[in-house]
Amino acid sequence: MPAIWRPLIFKLARLRQAAGFSPDWFLMPLAALIGALGGLVAAGFATGVEAAGRALFDLQALDAGITTRAALLLLAIPALGGLVVGLIQFKLTRSGVINGVPEVIESLARERGTIKTATGVNKTVTATATLASGGSAGIEGPIITIGSALGSAIARRLRLKPEHMPTLIGCGAASATAGIFNAPIAGVLFVLEVILRDFSVRTFMPIVVAAVFGTAVAQQSLELLHGGDSVSSALFAVPEAMHNYQFELHEAPAYLALGFVCGGVGLALAGTLRTSSRLWAATPIPRWLQPGVGGLVLGAMGLLFLVLFPGTDALHSVTGDHRPVFMGNGYPVIEALLNPDSYASLTVLLLLAIVGFKVIGTALTLGSGGSGGVIAPSLFVGAATGGLLAAALDGLGIFPGATPATYALAGMAGALAATLHCPLTAFLLVFEITQDYKVILPVMLVAIVSTTCAQFLHRDSIYTDLLRRKGIRFGQLADMTLLRRMTVADVPATPAVLVADSDPAQRLIDLAAEYATTDFVVADESEVYQGMVVGDDVRTTLVQREAVPLMIVAELMRNDLPSVRPGDTLDDVLDKFAKHEVSSLPIVDAGGRVTGMVTRSRLLRTYQDELDKRG
Repeated sequence: MPAIWRPLIFKLARLRQAAGFSPDWFLMPLAALIGALGGLVAAGFATGVEAAGRALFDLQALDAGITTRAALLLLAIPALGGLVVGLIQFKLTRSGVINGVPEVIESLARERGTIKTATGVNKTVTATATLASGGSAGIEGPIITIGSALGSAIARRLRLKPEHMPTLIGCGAASATAGIFNAPIAGVLFVLEVILRDFSVRTFMPIVVAAVFGTAVAQQSLELLHGGDSVSSALFAVPEAMHNYQFELHEAPAYLALGFVCGGVGLALAGTLRTSSRLWAATPIPRWLQPGVGGLVLGAMGLLFLVLFPGTDALHSVTGDHRPVFMGNGYPVIEALLNPDSYASLTVLLLLAIVGFKVIGTALTLGSGGSGGVIAPSLFVGAATGGLLAAALDGLGIFPGATPATYALAGMAGALAATLHCPLTAFLLVFEITQDYKVILPVMLVAIVSTTCAQFLHRDSIYTDLLRRKGIRFGQLADMTLLRRMTVADVPATPAVLVADSDPAQRLIDLAAEYATTDFVVADESEVYQGMVVGDDVRTTLVQREAVPLMIVAELMRNDLPSVRPGDTLDDVLDKFAKHEVSSLPIVDAGGRVTGMVTRSRLLRTYQDELDKRG
């Protein structure tokens, strides 16, 4: 910093302290900036995907039946879209599949929030290709990834401290989520509950600011992009008849049943996606070609659906779109399922087929390498499941409600909560995207029951299951969040006492008396780590003193103990301590040379001090 500016900087710092501003005050205007940019991204991306989808699909010939031209288009468009995605991911950028929200969480856990700008650009192109070509996935996952990459890029550009990186990434994710759903409260809770797993005040306030600006800018942008036409304040318009609904106690058993059913459906969606990913990974088809083959199979599924349910009554009564209803993000279908008038032409068999085709179609799209999110498919499957259960109960003459549409609305929250294990986000999101307050009680009940059911049967959500298989663990919210943010470099290191494997065992006893330590690092002439002699081994040597003159260090050395690096996160280091039950581990640099020791006691003391500071 030039010397001429230092007096001014110090004066401004004193004025800030006198005014009572916290040291993190600058996060507020940054959150507003990121929120506004995130809102622009959400509006632009959603409009672009919608326009590209309309341009690609021209299936009006389906009104007169399945013609050869329509069938070829239905097969070719998803296949070509998948091929574009595969070529970009595995040939052009060699990035591989970018998993959206799990990728963001992983970057926070392992890269201290560093998300490359290229990741956001890659996700923009591949998600547009997948969704516009009819891929069965959601638009929100890519937008969250893009918003998170935006927040990370701004934090890196301004060279902010690493501790601020998660907050700004959260601002980008929240603004994008709030902007696409027009749901600022749910956007905030989604980031805190699912991505950051941190409800501290210092994180909460900037993210709220970002969500507010993201929602406002997205809505204004959408109005401009639609030629000045007013954009509905709710993502899914609910008919007036739905606003007159009043929950009554005798409906509670039916909603409880819906909660259990949605828990199973959420697990089925997550489990089918896991199975699909494993099967595609085991196929001999080249990785770059798999999304294209997946798109071709998806198109074939679309033709099968039209054969099984021919005619406009079965198709257009639900969506009015010419594509099979399970393709795309499914927003038109969801809105139709929330309209009581739709159920006059919807049969139990059709609703069951919609659920099954959507689950399989989503697993096929994402499992083969397509780019998209799982929130919209979860909402879709939940709405269809709610309508299906209500229609089945109505057919049996035991339906206690006024309309299946209310159960479709509650089912949206249930399936989303079961899939992501986020009940708070689920019922607030459903409330905000429909703005129907009267149904909030059954929505809350279904979300809680479905989450409990899903967690009882499988401890991980669709996100955390993928991350756990990559070695990222999840514990209590604040504790594990803090441990994942801190690294070995944050813990004061202790000097390492080095010995050679050829040294006599007597040297260990002499060094133990000189340095008051019982853990020794075995290294070669270049101080490259080879192994350790720990306290238990030294004590065993003292018991057999008569054998000490005959022993060397190599006979006592343990070469199964891992080393750590300054950038390793503390949750990983604690896991190594737990697995090997030692009191210290060597710290090595990039070349494997020993630079010090990290002890379990100092790690825990540093962690406790950090908790006290943040409390």
